Parts: sequence; C-alpha cells; structure tokens
Amino acid sequence: MIKIINNFFDEDEYNKIIYHIKNKIYFSPRFYRDTTEKTKDSHYGNRFVLKNDKNLYDAFVRQAEKNFKIKIHETHDDGIDLRNTDCFSPHVDDAKLNILIMLDGPIGVTTGTVFYTDCELDIHVGFRPNRAVMFPSKMFHSPHMNNIENLKRYTASLFVREYEDSI
Repeated sequence: MIKIINNFFDEDEYNKIIYHIKNKIYFSPRFYRDTTEKTKDSHYGNRFVLKNDKNLYDAFVRQAEKNFKIKIHETHDDGIDLRNTDCFSPHVDDAKLNILIMLDGPIGVTTGTVFYTDCELDIHVGFRPNRAVMFPSKMFHSPHMNNIENLKRYTASLFVREYEDSI
C-alpha cells in the first residue's frame, strides 16, 4: 500500500531543514550498485548519508513515526539525494518499507516517482516539496524521467528494516 503525506514537516522546521541541506552538508557521488565502473552512465546522483548528522536523522525518523503512525526500530543506508531525473531506473530496495521525502525540486508529475505493476508503469506520484511517500520497499519504483536537461531534485529516503504499527 502506498501512503502519501503532504506537509510532512511543519513550515518552520521544513525551512530550517532545507537551509541546512543546501548550506551545511556535503554530498558524495553515488553509482548504481550493479556496476563496477564509475562513469557518467553509472552515476545516479549525489548522496549525504543521513546518519552522519544525528539531529537531521532524528528529525526525519520522528516525523515519519508521527505522520505514518509507526515505530521505527531499524533503518539502513538512509540518505539525502541530489539527483538528475533524466532516466528511469526501476528497482526495489533492501528493506521492509521505504519512506521517500520529497524535499526540494520542481513540482510536477514528471519530476516525481513512479511505481510498476506486473512490469508496467502504473502509478505516478508527482513531486511536491515537503511530500512524503511510504511504500513497501519490494515494490518496483523509479524516479520519473523527464527531458528537461540538468533538472535536479532533493529527496530523502528512510529504508526501514524493522518497525511496528502504532495505535
């Protein structure tokens, strides 16, 4: 099941987080896992490892627990990505849940995320700053592709390995 929350953070906290992300953290190049060569074609974007900033990580987990009414026990390889949206890259993630937080970028369907059913593109979730999408990590998904050159977006991902539903 896909769940969407708009206004994931309150406006003040969201603005502080965006400022922090754009001015206080450093991103490193990331490459597709199934490649051995680090080339332009295997580079999918840049990432900041979220656990390198405990306060930022805690803010994302706290809001995810509050908004999606879950208790997160374990996450893995969480990060903030700055990436192009110039290709589809369908994949699944190594977790139970993926919580994708759309942070900053152009609003639109072709800048968001897509989901597949039976290997067919099926569901489009448009990009909207401060929107979060929670879904099972084993669902095939991808950033939506668009043809606008050098269009980038900031997103955060929590890869939840262990959790429980809250009441």
